[in-house]
Amino acid sequence: MDVVNCTACRKLFIRQSSDLCIDCIKKDHTDFEKVREFLRERRKVRTSPVDVEKAIGVKKENVLRYIKEGRLLISEISQMEIMCESCGKPSRDGTICAECRDTLRRDLAQAMLDSANPSKPRTYRT
Repeated sequence: MDVVNCTACRKLFIRQSSDLCIDCIKKDHTDFEKVREFLRERRKVRTSPVDVEKAIGVKKENVLRYIKEGRLLISEISQMEIMCESCGKPSRDGTICAECRDTLRRDLAQAMLDSANPSKPRTYRT
């Protein structure tokens, strides 16, 4: 058991599963519920994390973290768009747009094929 400072409020606590103390975990859960309810109410309205922050006071960084953690599935509950972390285009599928995700899958599959079936022996020079 480690005694650490909470990453949100800097209070000392015994870390068990999170870098947040119990009070901050409760606040984070409450904020998440506020965001989810807000987005459900505005399902048909185009919204951004900045709009959420202005309307209900939950920081946009937290909204983006909820999306990255997979807690919020934006394509199902709202018209929110965030920017793809790879190419910068708007994405409704998560932190990486569908096009970049497909490219990443193809590149990974090709790399796996290349490593499993080397076409020529590797030459090392010393």
